[in-house]
Amino acid sequence: TVGSLVIQLAKLEGLKVIASAGSDKKVEYMKSIGADVAFNYKTSDTSEVLEREGPIDVYWDNVGGEILDAALLAANIGARFIECGMTAGYNTGGQPIKNIMLVIGKSITIHGFIIDRLEAKYVKEFYATIPPLLANGKLKYSEDVTEGLQK
Repeated sequence: TVGSLVIQLAKLEGLKVIASAGSDKKVEYMKSIGADVAFNYKTSDTSEVLEREGPIDVYWDNVGGEILDAALLAANIGARFIECGMTAGYNTGGQPIKNIMLVIGKSITIHGFIIDRLEAKYVKEFYATIPPLLANGKLKYSEDVTEGLQK
């Protein structure tokens, strides 16, 4: 997943990684690839985890909604938020962000993007960086292979 790549790239840059997922199996996988803190957001209080483990300097978000609200509360002054998705609102038309005023109060930078608009700019850097990290084992991945159409 994108999140597993983000975890590993952040660790290669020396960052502390706090990661969340919606299943215990995914939490264990995140720990196995280097997350310093990994928790199940369905069974843990995200705000409590982020308050205890933060503050947040760099935040990669694919969820939005209540999780984004919790991250804004736990953000450090000058934090940078990278928004690549808002899955919490895809089927509901979106969720209001209650703590958006903290962007001003904490001088948070938020950058949203869609990959198609960045591909041309970064494709050479991607292929110069990621395949060697995969080849030398610094980036790990898992595969889910299904044989046949019956499964």
